[in-house]
This record gives sequence, C-alpha cells and structure tokens, in this order.
Amino acid sequence: MKDHNPFAQLLSPLKIGSVTLRNRIVFTAHDSLLQRYGKISDEYIAYQVARTRGGAGLQILVAAAIDPSAATSEHQLLIDTDEAIPGFRAMADAVHAHGGAIGAQLLHAGREVYSSADGTAPVTYSASASPSERFRVIPRALSKVMIREIVERYGAAARRAMIAGFDVVEINSSQGNLPAQFLTESVNRRTDEYGGSLQNRIRLLLEACAAVRAGVGNKLACGVRLSVTDLDDVGLDEQEGLAAAQALDAAGLVDFIHLVLGTAATRAGAGHIVPPMSFQSGYMTPYANKVKQLVRVPVIATGRYNTPQTAELALQQGSADACGMTRAMICDPDLGKKLLENRPDDVRACIGCDQACIGHYQKGAPISCIQFPESGRELQYAEYPPIRTRRKILVAGGGPAGMKAASVAAARGHLVILCEASGKLGGKAQLAERLPGREEFGGIITNLRRELEIHGVEVRTKVPVSRQLVESEKPDVIVIATGGIPAMTGATMTEGAQVVSADSVVAGTAVVGRRVVIADNRCDWVGIGIAEKLAVEGHQVRLVVTGVQPGEAIPMYVRDIAMARLLKAGVEIISYARLFGADADAVYLQHVVSMQPIVLEGVDTLVVSFGQQSNLSLEEELRDLDMETHIIGDCLTPRTAEEAVLDGLKVGVLV
Repeated sequence: MKDHNPFAQLLSPLKIGSVTLRNRIVFTAHDSLLQRYGKISDEYIAYQVARTRGGAGLQILVAAAIDPSAATSEHQLLIDTDEAIPGFRAMADAVHAHGGAIGAQLLHAGREVYSSADGTAPVTYSASASPSERFRVIPRALSKVMIREIVERYGAAARRAMIAGFDVVEINSSQGNLPAQFLTESVNRRTDEYGGSLQNRIRLLLEACAAVRAGVGNKLACGVRLSVTDLDDVGLDEQEGLAAAQALDAAGLVDFIHLVLGTAATRAGAGHIVPPMSFQSGYMTPYANKVKQLVRVPVIATGRYNTPQTAELALQQGSADACGMTRAMICDPDLGKKLLENRPDDVRACIGCDQACIGHYQKGAPISCIQFPESGRELQYAEYPPIRTRRKILVAGGGPAGMKAASVAAARGHLVILCEASGKLGGKAQLAERLPGREEFGGIITNLRRELEIHGVEVRTKVPVSRQLVESEKPDVIVIATGGIPAMTGATMTEGAQVVSADSVVAGTAVVGRRVVIADNRCDWVGIGIAEKLAVEGHQVRLVVTGVQPGEAIPMYVRDIAMARLLKAGVEIISYARLFGADADAVYLQHVVSMQPIVLEGVDTLVVSFGQQSNLSLEEELRDLDMETHIIGDCLTPRTAEEAVLDGLKVGVLV
C-alpha cells in the first residue's frame, strides 16, 4: 500500500484480541441462502472465497444457530453439534488459503422465528411471553434451567468454531435476537435476576460471553454484535444501547463490539437491518461515534457503508475502528483489491436497492446483486470462458441489459460496438433515479458505463440500429436490447379524460392537474415514487393498486419505508382495485375480488403506471436476416433491471 492512497486508514491492519486483520473492511454476517440444510455448501465457500480474493479484512459467516430451536427458519446455518465442524473447517481452510480471516456468528433467535420446515407455527422462547409484533409469535418465557443450558450451548458452539480453525467468534445480540430480547425492557418483564435493571437484563449476554471465553480462551477473538438502538419507539433505546456497550467493555470478556441499528421485531426497526438507499450513506457513523467514546475495545460499525469514501471518513474521524461493507462487497467482491491498487474509480458502488440481496432472501432465493449477477453464482461465473474466435458484436440499446452484454463480451476479447438511439446511456434507469428516495439508482448507469470503458467497448450514442446499419457493419452477432415502451390503460372508456403515462410524469413532459389518480397494476416502486413526487409538489394524490398494498412486488424494507413516506406526504391509498375507465372528472375502478364498482370523482389527471411492453420494432425489422441474434432485457419480456443485467451477463458469456 502506497502512502498517498486515499484509503490508507481503511486499508491499514487492525488487531482485535489475538487476531490481526489485514485491513478494516468487514464482510459481515448475512444470509445468502447458499448454505444447504443447515450446512456449508460448495457454493457458499466459493461465494466467501471470492471476497477473500477481493481483499476483505474479516469475513463473518451467516449467523449459525447454537441449537435447532434457536434458528430463525429451516434455512439457518447450524453449529449445534460436532457434525458441523467439517463444513466449517472447509470454509476456514479455503479463506485462509487466500490470506483472509474468518469469523463465526453464534445465534439464538429467541422469539424471532418466522417459519418452520412443515409450515406450522413454531414454539419459541424468550425472556418473557411478550409477543413479536412483526412475526406475530407468542413465545414461552425461559426457565432458569433453560437459560443455563443456552449459555452452555454458546460456549460449546464457540469451541466448535475454534476446532474448525476459525479466527473470530461473535455473539449475535443485535436486531431483536435472544440476548437483545433480554436487554429490551419492553420485552423482558421478568422479576428474577434476569429482569428489571439493566444490570439484570444484560446478565444472559454476559454469561454467554463468559461461556464463549471459557470455551476458546484467547485463541479466538471474541466479540458481540449489538444494536445501538432499535429506532422504533418501543424497543431498545439509545441510552440502553450505550449502557449495554459500556457494560460489555467493563466486563473485560470481549475483544470488540460490532454495532448495528434496528430490530427484526417491528417494521420500523426492520428497515435498518438492510437499510435501502433512502437512508443516507454512512448514517450509522454518529451512533458508532457515541459508543466509541465510551469503550476501550475496537468498534466495528455497520450500516450503509456502501462506498469506501464513507467508510474511510468514519475511520478518520475516530468514530469506528472498522466498517461492515457487506453489500458493497456483494456488489463488488474486488473492492479491497481495487483500493489496494489505488483504483477507486473502478469500484462498482452498491446503490442500496435491496433487490437481489435481502430481496432474494425474502423470496427464499439465493443471494445475488442486480448490478453484478455473478454474485451468488461464483461456481458458474467466477471466470468468464475464453473465446475461441474473436467476433464482431453489435449491441442495439444502451440500457442495463445492453451495457452488461457489451462489457462482458468485450472482457472476453470480442470486438464490441454498442449503439444507443438516444444521447445518453442508461435506459429506464435514467427515470428511476429521478424519483424521491431513488436518487442512487443512477449509480447502476455510472458503474456499467465504467465497465464499458475498462473493457474497450466502442459506444455510439444518437445512433439507432436499423437494418441498413446492420448490413453496413456486417457484425457476426447482433444483440437486441432496445427495451420497452410504456404500457397504457387497455381501458375501453377514457374519452374526455387526461391520461398520461408514468414515464412522462417522471420525465417531466406531462402536464398534471391538481387532483391526480395513479392507477398502478405493477405494485412496484414506480407507482409509489410518482405518488410521493406529486404529493410533495402539492398535488392531491390517490394511489390505486390492484394488490393488497403498494410496493407488494418490491423488497419489504424498501416498501415499508416508502409507505411511511406516503403517509407523511398525505397520499390516499386504495387497494384491491383495477382501472376500468375514466372521463373528464372521474376514474372508474372495479374491486378485484368482489367485482363491485368503485368511483373516484373530482379527478383532473389519470396517471397510468402499468409498466412496459416490449419494443419489438427492431426484432421485426431484422427477422429475415440470416444472422446470429440474441434478444435480452425488456424487449424480450418486461421485467426489472435485475433481469436485464442478468440477461446481459448470460448472452455476454454465450456469444
């Protein structure tokens, strides 16, 4: 590392307990669903090794349940018996082989269990029989005998991690899991030595720390992941979080404290588990700074450190000793390596969309990234296949699909020309970034454009692809990625009504009256974003969705936070309703279940948010050409940016 590297602090070593990390970039515990039946899989090892090669200083695996009853779901990684040791050892060996450090996170979820293998409601345990608001679970209060057994299991699990060759072990006392349930006064209503005062409510956690220390001695660095505050007005408040951090430090049982925000127990708190782009980058720093001033042990801060600049600033300010940069390294596994080589402009910055990381998990699918679909698919795409013959490839369309296809094909060695009919690259992502709380979405354009530059793609803007152009260029392969056009109402009765598309509202080309109805049959971020935009601008807005609620199709943390913003903006929401028609003063709807009519009067403008329909014009124009042709993105079928980029990857590897 050179002295003039602007990320010198982030790239400097850090000693925690008996372990010296090569830098201060932490790939924190998160569920990738790459584990299989509670065990570490080859896919999960490949996923972690990609981040080791890319320069992570410490990698902490997904939380591992210390007992089957301690797991949040049937997918949870297990470290409850010695049968887990071989899988953990394989992971440790693979990470160590590439110079990394590996940590295990020990979990007892308590009442925060939300599914079971057979679909029945699980029996859960907590400090008290306090219901979980979000998961609607009513737990049993733990007996003292059960508490002692749980404490022993923490120690036994830590010992297994040590036997497997791990460097670090971390107790999960954050975001509403069992030790946090004991810490939180509104959850813990016990009257014995485990309830009442903070000294009593932290007793379980301190006993677990002592058991872990007894199990591993000083051979592993031992720490606790702790929520500073739940940020929900009913859970752990900031003063309790600060006092808990002080008590942990004073006990002398931990080598570090890992700080996060939020809780799984409430929707307001859950939004901070994987905070989307509507939260400011690095918003965790002020909270971490308060803890840092109170404790002696190193502090790891995690919470929207999506860029190295934000993390470096937190370290330089003395607010933390290391930063969790998990989504940053899901998006760019080589982040650490690029910084070490002083190539920050090549870092692919996470945009905080939550779509393919936590969004996939919430759908029960393995992790990925909308910008870098190679993530989670390392066994398939860790390396692009070499080309047999260099070919000339013409890509029609400069949206996410075309940009990804062009960069991957060029990275493999092909001669690639990308033509975009408009004057700018980015396609519909240019509109996405204009909506409230979605400003960072434009980062996908910046990142993909940089990849085009790195791999030498010839980019031609204001050049629509036509049959004449194809015949002139004589490419070996053409990739059609011309996207879609706005889908309109399909309603038979709109005479006299002012009807505009969602795209035109975002682009600023539509004239919108004061009283607006938005008909949204996609239940995605577009209808929500337009509703907030117009309401903030002073319009009276009614948002009509065909689903149960707006945002049904997007990750729940993004949706829930957006719903709070709509409430503050004064947007009226009407669910279970499809558009039937409109006239000069009213919009006519039909309830999607009862089929009864709903009439909304006093309407100046109807905004239609029906997504896209495929642009088939170029495909039809070139249909009879004898040429290898691939169709990707929305012009194949309308979907999201995630599928567009994945389509681009697949065709870039194939051609």
